[in-house]
Amino acid sequence: MDYVYLNGKFVSSDEAMVSVFDQGFLYGDGIFESFRSVGARLYQFPQHFQRLLQSAEALCYPVTFTQQGLEAILMELRERNGLNDAYYRITMTRGKGQIGFQRELGNDLTCLVVGRNFQGFDNACYTDGIQLRVAKTRRNAPEAINPKIKSISNLNSLLGKLEARASGAFEVIMLNNKEHICEGASSNIFWTKDKWVFTPDASTGLLEGVTRSTIMRLCEDKLNLRVISGEFKLQDMKFADEVFITSTSLEVMPVVKVDDFTINQGQVGPIAWHLRQELHRDMGKLP
Repeated sequence: MDYVYLNGKFVSSDEAMVSVFDQGFLYGDGIFESFRSVGARLYQFPQHFQRLLQSAEALCYPVTFTQQGLEAILMELRERNGLNDAYYRITMTRGKGQIGFQRELGNDLTCLVVGRNFQGFDNACYTDGIQLRVAKTRRNAPEAINPKIKSISNLNSLLGKLEARASGAFEVIMLNNKEHICEGASSNIFWTKDKWVFTPDASTGLLEGVTRSTIMRLCEDKLNLRVISGEFKLQDMKFADEVFITSTSLEVMPVVKVDDFTINQGQVGPIAWHLRQELHRDMGKLP
């Protein structure tokens, strides 16, 4: 039997239910975090927990559990579901409420924790590389929606994913309203030139991924590469030696084509490969 944790109880995933009046369902009033574990080690969980608190504070959610308390829930879920290398997602909403924007905002929170064995991507993606498309959909302006909130209201990214699917691409590059490269629909973007690594700055309105921060650290500490963040246009990327995207599930995914422009003659470069190896070492998957 597969279990989830919902509002203080471990229940079968087939029996877990949330009210049709839940504010996450009605208004997208919710936040989430997703992260990995290797064996019993919750990889970078303190960083994810702090970002969860950051999102909750921005939405005035009265979070009462501690990091240690949530870790205990995750370990219990790991035991009940027989997980080893796992993928977890914590989702919180404002809970059951009313319809209408004059509604009460002080509801009891809904909290759902899901844990599954991690299913990675086909190894061919890493050996052959993937293709990106530049999305017509623009990333939400930070003045409209604070990018520090990791929200379940993710229609903007979904529209990007639909564009990728329609074009046969693996992922999209989303620009902001100033035509600067921002991020993927569900990934962060990097490219290299000589010994330099470039990535969009937080000022573009991107979500500062935990994996993004880790990759920036590994570039400088392990591969002796200087990381530069800034506001870049597409032209800045097109003559890169390598392009790759990162996320909790993607790890470090090499890119060999952006729209009709081929990167590095269509060959996967060494930096993406070495970075993924260093990431696996950091996770404890490699010695």
